[in-house]
Amino acid sequence: MDFKGCGILLTENCNARCKMCCDSRGMVRGKTLSLEELDLILTNIKECKFINIVGVTGGEPMLYPELVEHIINFDYGREVGVTIKTNGFWGANIEKAKSFITRNKEKLRMISFSYDEFHKEFIDLQNIINIIDIADDLEVSTEIVGCFLKDGMQPGDVVNELGEYAYKTKFAYQPVINTGSAELFPESQFIKLFNLNKHEGRCIGLLDRTLLINAKLEVYPCCSQVIENTLLLMGNLREEKLTEILESINYNKILHKIYTEGFTPFLQVLEQKGIEYPKQLSSPCELCGFLFKDDWFLKLLKEEKYFENL
Repeated sequence: MDFKGCGILLTENCNARCKMCCDSRGMVRGKTLSLEELDLILTNIKECKFINIVGVTGGEPMLYPELVEHIINFDYGREVGVTIKTNGFWGANIEKAKSFITRNKEKLRMISFSYDEFHKEFIDLQNIINIIDIADDLEVSTEIVGCFLKDGMQPGDVVNELGEYAYKTKFAYQPVINTGSAELFPESQFIKLFNLNKHEGRCIGLLDRTLLINAKLEVYPCCSQVIENTLLLMGNLREEKLTEILESINYNKILHKIYTEGFTPFLQVLEQKGIEYPKQLSSPCELCGFLFKDDWFLKLLKEEKYFENL
């Protein structure tokens, strides 16, 4: 099964300090890809003919607009669309925002904004509205993605704040996932809609297979908020080509099991061993965080000779 998308974590730096940041980015000054490192990534993507969407994320990637445009304008040898995940701070300068979108509108597939009570503390919604208005005129798609706890701002509050501009953009909302900085929130505050007693534990990454390459050139098998806080590091582009790493992903027994049968077989192992695991979740992604945050589960599979017995 081929990956159609590739996320590039351009920078670990951010101009916000959101309390729910999935990997505690923004808390410290982090690493940003150099132009040479970026070219290494893009050249590897070019060799993977099945990748047709490149997502630029962070941190806050628009702190480095020249690097973002380098990704957009790179010669992939085929049509590749680009999406940007941003907090929208750059909409404060309307002329610069309009110039950026105008130059790149043919290749921009989506500008995705993060906005909720956590981002609201640092980002003026008017900046996002400015970009939505410009993008709408230039026929570039936009969306707002928000993460929510039980108390505080809710999805409807974002729609109300947008007013008539809610008609000009898409809106996606999800519970805050218990990972990164969000681990500091009380357990009682998480919205847990996913019940393993009623719902099958399936990897949601299968819906839109997108791998992640971070600012250290590390390659992960999905773009989940949880993934970098796990052991599921599949390789590094300083040492291997992306085509080789993808081959190792496709032949990885644990990932193949998750891709084909979901988490259920692994949860059955835990039940047989009498090991408790969380059944109420904000997202199935939390199962990866539980099983692979460190190597305890891998050791258990080895002790049980799990794959040898298949």
